[in-house]
Amino acid sequence: AIVEDRESRKSSSNANNSSNSLPGFTDYVIAAAARALKLHPIVNSQVTAEGIALLPEIHVSMAVALPEGLIVPVIKNTTSLDLASLASETKRLSGAAREGKLGLAELEGGTFSVSTLGMFGVDGFTPVINPPNTAILGVGRLRDDVVVSKKGKVSTVKRMTLSLTWDHRVFDGAPAAEFCKSIVDLLADPSALNK
Repeated sequence: AIVEDRESRKSSSNANNSSNSLPGFTDYVIAAAARALKLHPIVNSQVTAEGIALLPEIHVSMAVALPEGLIVPVIKNTTSLDLASLASETKRLSGAAREGKLGLAELEGGTFSVSTLGMFGVDGFTPVINPPNTAILGVGRLRDDVVVSKKGKVSTVKRMTLSLTWDHRVFDGAPAAEFCKSIVDLLADPSALNK
């Protein structure tokens, strides 16, 4: 669904000579993860000296690889952004990171992280949690997979592997699976990512 939605946005943008930012596939995943965090607040949490803190705001961090190492800028109030605004913000933060122009405020306050290795041809990986957060989502490449229907028809589908790493001190496999299912459901209905 996100492939079709992105193509539709691309066609519309070209037809209107629009300068709106075209969301990348990672933007869709970030938007879906942010909205899933609202549905599963235990995932939007941190481990503190006092115990587990459920965080009232959702600020998704995104990993950006630099020659000197990884940096993780924060998309503030992620759920308040529609896809076009989110795409603009991820592009701005990535550019500022690569130019060494991020301010301290743009690196603080993340409540959940997304790390993408798809651009390196990686299908799936196990991302490492960015403390004190309790979870991180890894995003693999978008790929064509061959599928065979129950009637024996062969076709291809677009697939992307998402890998969630979480702190088992805070929540177990069932809540993690429910969170992942919400992300998948949201990606299947891209119109929900603009609400």
